[in-house]
Amino acid sequence: MIRELPPQPQGTAEQQLAALRDYLVRLAQSLDEAAGSALAAPLSSSALQRQNEKAVRDSAETLKALIVKTAEQITERADRRAEEYKALYVAQSDFGSYYSAIESQVCATARGTVESFRYDEAIEALERYTRTLDGQIRRGAVEDPYTHEIHLGIAISEKLSFTGETVTADGLAYRKLAAGQTLGLYTSKGWQFWIGGVRSGWFSSEDSMLHIANLVVEERLQLGASWEFGVDGGFGLRYTGG
Repeated sequence: MIRELPPQPQGTAEQQLAALRDYLVRLAQSLDEAAGSALAAPLSSSALQRQNEKAVRDSAETLKALIVKTAEQITERADRRAEEYKALYVAQSDFGSYYSAIESQVCATARGTVESFRYDEAIEALERYTRTLDGQIRRGAVEDPYTHEIHLGIAISEKLSFTGETVTADGLAYRKLAAGQTLGLYTSKGWQFWIGGVRSGWFSSEDSMLHIANLVVEERLQLGASWEFGVDGGFGLRYTGG
């Protein structure tokens, strides 16, 4: 079992790199021992594998940060292509006027595609009615706001904002999602719904389970093919199998 954590940055860059190299050697040896132990104890192999994967990821992040910090030469190139589309509609009559405008922008990079939308609508008559809708869809490499890991996915929101902080990975820069937002996030690891910056519901492919902060069952809840919870005549559990 891996219990040792990655070394804390101390000393010069050379000393940090040496300490990290020694840690990775010990980690590789521990993984070999863990693989042998997993064969003898299959019931704990999945938990052990998750622990090993996390240790490897933590070590990789530490090593990446050290390399970037001590890099003497950096090469960066990013292709970018942007397209803008606009639509305008105006109608006037004796009863008043109607105006609507749509602006959309599609910006594609090697890291992903960002589609931004803005819709404005106005009615001028005895009273004035206006409506504005802002939205953004980001497809490609997106950051999980909960784990801060990068996944391939889609982020959708009517008001999706990003911080001024940029992170460079694979030679390309991307912006971090700002906190406190309401959005849907879809990745290869599952999907999440965030409301006001709080993760309120998600499905994780790692445990194959649906997680919900609050749940309202309007009629009945079925367990498998034979049992169901119901509220008809009061709360109860009923067997429906043959």
